[in-house]
Order: sequence, then structure tokens, then C-alpha cells
Amino acid sequence: MACQTGIRANAALRNALNLGKQAKLRLIKIVVNNEEMTPNYEFAGTANWRDDWKACLPECVDAYEPCFILFRLNTITEWVLITFVDDRAPVREKMLLAATCATFKSEFGQCYIEHEKHVTDRKDLTLTAFESWLKAKTELGPMSEVERELHNAQQERAAIAHAGPQHLKGVAFPVDRNAEEALKKLAHQQLSFVQLSVDTLNEAIKLESTLESLEPSALASKVPRDKPRYTFYNFDHTWEGVPQKCTLFIYSLPSSGSSIKERMLYSSCKGPFLGAAQNQYGVVITNKMEVDARDDLSEKALLEVIHPLPVEAPKQFSRPAPPRAGPRRITKV
Repeated sequence: MACQTGIRANAALRNALNLGKQAKLRLIKIVVNNEEMTPNYEFAGTANWRDDWKACLPECVDAYEPCFILFRLNTITEWVLITFVDDRAPVREKMLLAATCATFKSEFGQCYIEHEKHVTDRKDLTLTAFESWLKAKTELGPMSEVERELHNAQQERAAIAHAGPQHLKGVAFPVDRNAEEALKKLAHQQLSFVQLSVDTLNEAIKLESTLESLEPSALASKVPRDKPRYTFYNFDHTWEGVPQKCTLFIYSLPSSGSSIKERMLYSSCKGPFLGAAQNQYGVVITNKMEVDARDDLSEKALLEVIHPLPVEAPKQFSRPAPPRAGPRRITKV
């Protein structure tokens, strides 16, 4: 591994990388200039990544200027990192770029990079050349049963890694307008039931269904047990003679029936989404539940979550009374 130079990303590059992670940029070209990594070219792009590729590459690349190119295919976790180093470029610049590669990937986040490609000729940056390389990379040759199992395990690990950085608190997906309106109505007690889903393709929180009133006995039938969902339920009830209003958040995550990436995204989005629901839309969550296909969602189960039984304090062990004082007893054998 090349020795790292200590060259870091400047403020402009950090801003560009953040925009890229929000899917606001399609392409970012990075060069090493004045002992720092800086963006040299940015392209917002359209909805079609192939048209964007043909519009930018290889025209934005200079044969005498080594650079990193980040190109987003579809989602925020499908970035291609291209290291372009032409043979005609100055030796010092080629060495600087090679020694900065690990630092750059650390700055951007390895989990966002789906493919890496090293290019030494601008001809290899055409869309036709890239698609041929990508096809050859993704096609599988003949494999034994053991090799197939190892490959499937590797794919599952990659799906978990690309669902989002594990050290971060969560992934904040935007909430669509219908879901925002439903959450505001829920906060003002105009709705009793609001259910939302994570659109993994468009990376957004979307509204699934709403109800103005829902009896507790019918709640279980409204929560699907074969796919993950976020559910809010305004539970009006009486406890010990006192009417009470509670807002429950139910996170349903089935053990089967959904992909690993889908389950990871639901888990990663939950924290930021709940923060937005409470801080931006005014939802006051009194209790949270996490259920799978086997858990009970009856009225009794809801009451046990809201009003748990008091836990009895452990009883202290009472020592036996010491023997009474008196003359020493002699036991005859």
C-alpha cells in the first residue's frame, strides 16, 4: 500500500461530497492542487445516468492531469470511483494521486462506492467501454456449490455495508408531501392511524394509508406482517377511571419476506425520521414498539406497553438468628 501524504479534502470538496451523498450531483472530478484535494468539475445531471455519462466523459478529463472521478449510477450507494492516470502525466502528480487514494476513499466513505476502476487512457472512459467493463465484472462464470454459497454470502455483506455507514446515527431520507400532511393531522388528533414506508428505489419516506378512526381490536389487521412499515396510532383509552390519549409508534420488521438492504434501510432511517416527526411535524410519541410477524398487537398488548406492571423489589435474604448464649454443650459419642 502506498504511503499516505496527509493531503486532505478542502471545504469545497467536502461540500461537493455531501451534495453527492444527497443525490444532488451525478459527477465530481477531484484533483490534487496546492497540497489539498479540490473539486475540478461538477455535474448535477438528469434522471438518466447513461445520458449524463455521454455528456461528461471523457470530455471533462485532461490527459496530463491525474484525477479521481466519482460517478453516481442510480442510488446514493452506487458510486463508481475512477482513478484516471494517463502514462503521459508528470510522475510527481501520478505519485501524489496514488498516495492520496486511501485518504480520499476515507473522506467520501467506502460504503458508498460500488465499483472501482483504474484508467490510463481516455478511450476507456467512453460509455461503451464502461458498460463492457461493468458487464464483465458482474457476470458470473461456472461455480461449484461451495463457490456459489461464498458468493451469496459476499453479496449479503455488501448489501449490509452499502445500506449506510454503520458508525453513523442513521440515514435521513426526505419525507414526501402527503406524508408530511398526514403527520401534521396526526399531531392535531385529526387522524387516528398513519402508516408509512421507505421507498428504497427513490430513497424517500412515503405515505401508505391513513384512517380517521380505528378501534384497537382492528389495529393488528392494518399492520402488514410480510413487509416493514412505520405506523403511528393515536390510542384513546381509560386507565383506572382516567381518560388518556397516547400516540404509539410501531416499527414492524418481519423476519422474512424482505431483502437485507430493505431491512437495513428501515433500521437506519428510523432514528432521523422519528426526530423529524417530533421536531418538524409536532408528533408527540409516548411509547415505541418493535414487532415482527409473531408479536401480539391486541388492545391488551398495547395497554401492557403503555402501563407496564410494577416490578416488585427483590426480597432481601433474612439471616437466621444466631444461637443463644449459654454453657457449651458436650456431645457424647
